[in-house]
Amino acid sequence: MSSDLSPPPEGWVHRHPVTVQFDEVDQYGIVHHTKYFIYFERARVQLMGLLGLRPGSGNEFGLIVAAAEARFRSSARFLDELVVEQGARKVGASRIELAYRILRGEDLICTAELVLAFVDGEGTPCRAPHDVRAGLKRMGTPGD
Repeated sequence: MSSDLSPPPEGWVHRHPVTVQFDEVDQYGIVHHTKYFIYFERARVQLMGLLGLRPGSGNEFGLIVAAAEARFRSSARFLDELVVEQGARKVGASRIELAYRILRGEDLICTAELVLAFVDGEGTPCRAPHDVRAGLKRMGTPGD
């Protein structure tokens, strides 16, 4: 994690707000299923930035999605205010499993699990930076 931030508490869950936009819905005003993966990506980019992994910051690391599974429980609609919650289920040297849920207030819209691998600037799997792994290991999972 970056040195100017204190470590988050044990069991923390990252929360990222989303307002559903017009270009994210179908002709019925319902969010298209592919857009949820964009919401997950935006939240993950923000999380990695909080942990010190920012594009253009001199590090040559990235994350690629190795597996993704989503379960849709309800529909989100145009202008709904959502929250993407994410936490780390497993943290390895070069792979992580993140758990997600998307809420509209107390209503569960979607849950997901993604497996991601750290890669270097050439796209070769590599070890995640120690401080990033340490921050992820302190995370809980949404809904626990």
